[in-house]
Amino acid sequence: MPVIDPAHQLVILTRLSEFCQYHGATRYHEADPWEYMRRKLLETEAPLTNLKGQLFEATSAKLLRELRQGPLDDERYADFKALFERLLSFGDFADLAIHLSADQTPPALKLAAVSSVLRMVKPNTLFIEERKPPEGRSPAWERLVKELSQRLDIDKLAKILARKPRTRRRKAYVLRRLRRNVAEYCCVIHVPTDPAQTFTPFMLPRIEGVIAANLRFLTRCR
Repeated sequence: MPVIDPAHQLVILTRLSEFCQYHGATRYHEADPWEYMRRKLLETEAPLTNLKGQLFEATSAKLLRELRQGPLDDERYADFKALFERLLSFGDFADLAIHLSADQTPPALKLAAVSSVLRMVKPNTLFIEERKPPEGRSPAWERLVKELSQRLDIDKLAKILARKPRTRRRKAYVLRRLRRNVAEYCCVIHVPTDPAQTFTPFMLPRIEGVIAANLRFLTRCR
Protein backbone atom coordinates (compact mmCIF):
# COMPACT_ATOMS: atom_id res chain seq x y z
CA MET A 1 0.00 0.00 0.00
CA PRO A 2 1.39 3.47 -0.86
CA VAL A 3 2.85 5.38 2.05
CA ILE A 4 1.05 8.60 2.95
CA ASP A 5 3.54 11.47 2.95
CA PRO A 6 2.93 13.44 6.19
CA ALA A 7 4.47 16.53 4.60
CA HIS A 8 1.32 17.28 2.59
CA GLN A 9 -0.88 17.29 5.68
CA LEU A 10 1.69 19.31 7.58
CA VAL A 11 1.65 22.02 4.88
CA ILE A 12 -2.15 22.22 5.05
CA LEU A 13 -2.03 22.58 8.84
CA THR A 14 0.71 25.20 8.58
CA ARG A 15 -1.24 27.29 6.06
CA LEU A 16 -4.37 27.14 8.23
CA SER A 17 -2.31 28.17 11.24
CA GLU A 18 -0.86 31.10 9.30
CA PHE A 19 -4.37 32.04 8.14
CA CYS A 20 -5.46 32.28 11.78
CA GLN A 21 -2.54 34.50 12.75
CA TYR A 22 -2.05 38.07 11.62
CA HIS A 23 -0.06 39.82 14.27
CA GLY A 24 3.48 40.56 15.34
CA ALA A 25 6.09 40.43 12.59
CA THR A 26 3.50 39.36 9.98
CA ARG A 27 2.04 42.87 9.94
CA TYR A 28 5.36 44.36 8.89
CA HIS A 29 5.65 42.04 5.88
CA GLU A 30 1.97 41.81 4.91
CA ALA A 31 0.21 45.16 4.56
CA ASP A 32 -3.11 43.68 3.42
CA PRO A 33 -4.53 41.10 5.88
CA TRP A 34 -7.43 40.34 3.53
CA GLU A 35 -5.16 39.29 0.68
CA TYR A 36 -2.75 37.56 3.07
CA MET A 37 -5.49 35.33 4.49
CA ARG A 38 -6.90 34.54 1.07
CA ARG A 39 -3.45 33.60 -0.24
CA LYS A 40 -2.82 31.24 2.65
CA LEU A 41 -6.02 29.37 1.82
CA LEU A 42 -5.13 29.17 -1.87
CA GLU A 43 -1.74 27.72 -0.95
CA THR A 44 -3.45 24.61 0.40
CA GLU A 45 -4.43 23.47 -3.11
CA ALA A 46 -1.23 21.61 -4.04
CA PRO A 47 -0.75 19.76 -0.72
CA LEU A 48 -4.45 18.94 -0.54
CA THR A 49 -4.39 17.53 -4.08
CA ASN A 50 -1.33 15.44 -3.26
CA LEU A 51 -2.76 14.22 0.05
CA LYS A 52 -6.08 13.15 -1.43
CA GLY A 53 -4.25 11.52 -4.33
CA GLN A 54 -2.21 9.40 -1.94
CA LEU A 55 -5.26 8.56 0.18
CA PHE A 56 -7.09 7.49 -2.97
CA GLU A 57 -4.22 5.28 -4.08
CA ALA A 58 -3.92 3.70 -0.65
CA THR A 59 -7.66 3.08 -0.31
CA SER A 60 -7.90 1.69 -3.86
CA ALA A 61 -4.97 -0.66 -3.27
CA LYS A 62 -6.51 -1.92 -0.05
CA LEU A 63 -9.90 -2.54 -1.67
CA LEU A 64 -8.40 -4.45 -4.60
CA ARG A 65 -6.22 -6.51 -2.30
CA GLU A 66 -9.18 -7.53 -0.16
CA LEU A 67 -11.25 -8.38 -3.24
CA ARG A 68 -8.48 -10.69 -4.46
CA GLN A 69 -8.55 -12.45 -1.10
CA GLY A 70 -12.26 -13.24 -1.30
CA PRO A 71 -15.79 -11.77 -1.32
CA LEU A 72 -16.57 -8.88 1.04
CA ASP A 73 -19.73 -8.43 3.06
CA ASP A 74 -21.95 -5.35 3.02
CA GLU A 75 -20.43 -4.01 6.24
CA ARG A 76 -16.94 -3.99 4.72
CA TYR A 77 -18.23 -2.44 1.51
CA ALA A 78 -19.87 0.27 3.62
CA ASP A 79 -16.48 1.06 5.15
CA PHE A 80 -14.98 1.57 1.71
CA LYS A 81 -17.95 3.65 0.55
CA ALA A 82 -17.46 6.00 3.49
CA LEU A 83 -13.83 6.49 2.49
CA PHE A 84 -14.33 6.92 -1.25
CA GLU A 85 -17.29 9.26 -0.80
CA ARG A 86 -14.89 11.78 0.75
CA LEU A 87 -12.29 11.39 -1.98
CA LEU A 88 -14.35 11.41 -5.19
CA SER A 89 -16.80 13.72 -6.89
CA PHE A 90 -20.49 12.87 -6.63
CA GLY A 91 -20.60 11.36 -10.13
CA ASP A 92 -17.40 9.33 -9.80
CA PHE A 93 -18.48 8.02 -6.42
CA ALA A 94 -21.82 6.91 -7.87
CA ASP A 95 -20.03 5.02 -10.65
CA LEU A 96 -17.93 3.16 -8.09
CA ALA A 97 -20.58 2.68 -5.42
CA ILE A 98 -22.86 0.58 -7.64
CA HIS A 99 -20.19 -2.12 -7.52
CA LEU A 100 -19.57 -1.92 -3.78
CA SER A 101 -22.20 -4.31 -2.47
CA ALA A 102 -22.37 -7.98 -1.63
CA ASP A 103 -24.27 -9.60 -4.53
CA GLN A 104 -24.11 -12.63 -6.77
CA THR A 105 -21.46 -11.20 -9.12
CA PRO A 106 -18.60 -13.71 -9.59
CA PRO A 107 -15.48 -12.54 -7.69
CA ALA A 108 -13.38 -12.23 -10.84
CA LEU A 109 -16.00 -10.04 -12.53
CA LYS A 110 -16.44 -7.93 -9.39
CA LEU A 111 -12.69 -7.35 -9.21
CA ALA A 112 -12.52 -6.46 -12.89
CA ALA A 113 -15.43 -4.01 -12.64
CA VAL A 114 -14.04 -2.25 -9.57
CA SER A 115 -10.55 -2.10 -11.09
CA SER A 116 -11.94 -0.57 -14.26
CA VAL A 117 -13.78 2.20 -12.42
CA LEU A 118 -10.80 2.98 -10.18
CA ARG A 119 -8.62 3.47 -13.24
CA MET A 120 -11.04 6.02 -14.67
CA VAL A 121 -11.90 8.16 -11.63
CA LYS A 122 -9.72 10.76 -9.94
CA PRO A 123 -9.72 12.34 -6.49
CA ASN A 124 -11.82 15.46 -6.13
CA THR A 125 -10.88 18.55 -4.11
CA LEU A 126 -12.63 21.69 -2.97
CA PHE A 127 -10.76 23.68 -5.62
CA ILE A 128 -12.11 21.50 -8.43
CA GLU A 129 -15.63 21.81 -6.98
CA GLU A 130 -15.37 25.56 -6.43
CA ARG A 131 -14.29 26.21 -10.02
CA LYS A 132 -17.58 24.78 -11.25
CA PRO A 133 -20.58 27.10 -11.68
CA PRO A 134 -22.84 27.00 -8.60
CA GLU A 135 -25.48 24.95 -10.41
CA GLY A 136 -22.88 22.34 -11.34
CA ARG A 137 -21.65 21.70 -7.82
CA SER A 138 -22.65 18.69 -5.76
CA PRO A 139 -25.69 19.43 -3.54
CA ALA A 140 -23.93 17.63 -0.68
CA TRP A 141 -20.93 19.92 -1.10
CA GLU A 142 -23.10 23.02 -1.09
CA ARG A 143 -24.85 21.84 2.08
CA LEU A 144 -21.51 21.28 3.80
CA VAL A 145 -20.15 24.72 2.87
CA LYS A 146 -23.40 26.35 3.99
CA GLU A 147 -23.31 24.46 7.28
CA LEU A 148 -19.74 25.55 7.96
CA SER A 149 -20.46 29.14 6.91
CA GLN A 150 -23.13 29.21 9.60
CA ARG A 151 -20.87 27.50 12.11
CA LEU A 152 -18.17 30.13 11.55
CA ASP A 153 -20.67 33.05 11.65
CA ILE A 154 -19.58 34.10 8.17
CA ASP A 155 -23.02 35.38 7.18
CA LYS A 156 -23.15 37.50 10.34
CA LEU A 157 -19.71 38.93 9.61
CA ALA A 158 -20.78 39.78 6.06
CA LYS A 159 -23.77 41.68 7.47
CA ILE A 160 -21.47 43.61 9.82
CA LEU A 161 -19.40 44.70 6.84
CA ALA A 162 -22.47 45.68 4.84
CA ARG A 163 -24.13 47.62 7.66
CA LYS A 164 -21.77 50.61 7.65
CA PRO A 165 -18.87 51.95 5.57
CA ARG A 166 -15.96 49.51 5.39
CA THR A 167 -13.42 51.39 7.40
CA ARG A 168 -10.04 49.85 8.07
CA ARG A 169 -11.00 49.35 11.69
CA ARG A 170 -14.27 47.59 10.82
CA LYS A 171 -12.55 45.27 8.34
CA ALA A 172 -9.83 44.47 10.88
CA TYR A 173 -12.49 43.56 13.45
CA VAL A 174 -14.30 41.24 11.02
CA LEU A 175 -11.11 39.45 10.00
CA ARG A 176 -10.04 39.08 13.61
CA ARG A 177 -13.38 37.46 14.45
CA LEU A 178 -13.11 35.21 11.41
CA ARG A 179 -9.63 34.01 12.38
CA ARG A 180 -10.78 33.33 15.91
CA ASN A 181 -13.84 31.38 14.73
CA VAL A 182 -11.76 29.20 12.40
CA ALA A 183 -9.18 28.51 15.12
CA GLU A 184 -11.91 27.55 17.60
CA TYR A 185 -13.59 25.24 15.09
CA CYS A 186 -10.30 23.47 14.35
CA CYS A 187 -9.92 22.87 18.09
CA VAL A 188 -13.48 21.53 18.35
CA ILE A 189 -12.95 18.90 15.65
CA HIS A 190 -9.49 18.11 17.08
CA VAL A 191 -7.42 18.86 14.00
CA PRO A 192 -4.22 16.86 14.58
CA THR A 193 -0.97 18.63 15.31
CA ASP A 194 1.04 15.42 15.00
CA PRO A 195 1.99 14.69 11.35
CA ALA A 196 1.77 10.97 12.12
CA GLN A 197 -1.98 11.32 12.64
CA THR A 198 -3.75 11.35 9.28
CA PHE A 199 -6.93 13.39 8.84
CA THR A 200 -9.95 11.21 9.59
CA PRO A 201 -12.68 10.66 6.95
CA PHE A 202 -14.91 12.89 9.10
CA MET A 203 -12.34 15.65 9.41
CA LEU A 204 -10.99 15.97 5.86
CA PRO A 205 -14.19 17.17 4.12
CA ARG A 206 -14.81 19.63 6.94
CA ILE A 207 -11.35 21.10 6.58
CA GLU A 208 -12.05 21.49 2.87
CA GLY A 209 -15.42 23.04 3.67
CA VAL A 210 -13.82 25.53 6.06
CA ILE A 211 -11.34 26.58 3.37
CA ALA A 212 -14.09 26.92 0.76
CA ALA A 213 -16.42 28.90 3.03
CA ASN A 214 -13.66 31.36 3.89
CA LEU A 215 -12.49 31.70 0.30
CA ARG A 216 -16.03 32.53 -0.79
CA PHE A 217 -16.32 35.17 1.91
CA LEU A 218 -12.91 36.72 1.27
CA THR A 219 -13.55 36.84 -2.46
CA ARG A 220 -17.13 38.10 -2.24
CA CYS A 221 -16.53 40.78 0.40
CA ARG A 222 -13.07 41.95 -0.63
